[in-house]
Amino acid sequence: MQKRRVSLWTLGLLVIGSLALHVWTISTLFQVRSTASQQLSQLQTALDEARREPLVYQVPINQTVPINLDVPINQSLDIPINTSVKIKDTIDLPVDTGFGSLTIPVPIDVTIPVSTNVPITFNQTVAISTSVAVDLNVPITIDLNQAPFSGYLDRLQKALADVAEQLK
Repeated sequence: MQKRRVSLWTLGLLVIGSLALHVWTISTLFQVRSTASQQLSQLQTALDEARREPLVYQVPINQTVPINLDVPINQSLDIPINTSVKIKDTIDLPVDTGFGSLTIPVPIDVTIPVSTNVPITFNQTVAISTSVAVDLNVPITIDLNQAPFSGYLDRLQKALADVAEQLK
């Protein structure tokens, strides 16, 4: 009998311990459920706020861009020349007279007008090879209420609402 009584007490204590453990587990699950529900509510609020404000980001670009190209230049120009050329000089002119040769100085003092067009044609290819350093910040603004983000956010919000409904 004594053994039976100890067994019953042990069994009773185990049943009470098991019930206490189940109560604690269920209580903890309700706390987790409540915390998850609160977190989902906060996430839905944050998602609503994110949809109202655009996403703004500065993309820094710091690179060296190599440039290698050939530039053909095909150009024709007519350059007008309108001027006067003054010549003032003395020329020694040798003259053979039959009795001997004689040098006669001939003074020249003349102005010659020049009026002409000089055509100049450029037909050449210029090779350009350099590197350009690019250092700038590019502002990017993304409106989360526009496609394609609005569709993703709609699906996310619906999924969050479904999970929140299941937690109730």
